[in-house]
Amino acid sequence: MPTKQNKKETKSDDWKSLVQGFVGNMLEQLSENVTTRVHAWTKQMKRRAVGGVVMLLGATYFLTGLSDYTGSFFGENFPGFGYLLVGALALLIGYFVSRK
Repeated sequence: MPTKQNKKETKSDDWKSLVQGFVGNMLEQLSENVTTRVHAWTKQMKRRAVGGVVMLLGATYFLTGLSDYTGSFFGENFPGFGYLLVGALALLIGYFVSRK
């Protein structure tokens, strides 16, 4: 016949294992959730970085073409005026977008 002390130890061990199991499951779910979010975040950042690089290249070619096109209007009388005009417009737009 189990003694009173053995019953207390058994109940204490059962309670302890129940709490440990619960806490273990909660930590496992939290770890999975964090891992999933980190993977989604890194995937999104990679996509945005690639998109940003492609947009930067596109903007460079667009502005270069626009400056050549603008320069063709002024002919050879004002060499480089198209680059100057498009660069100044880009600086102004960047300034107005970045300020608060």
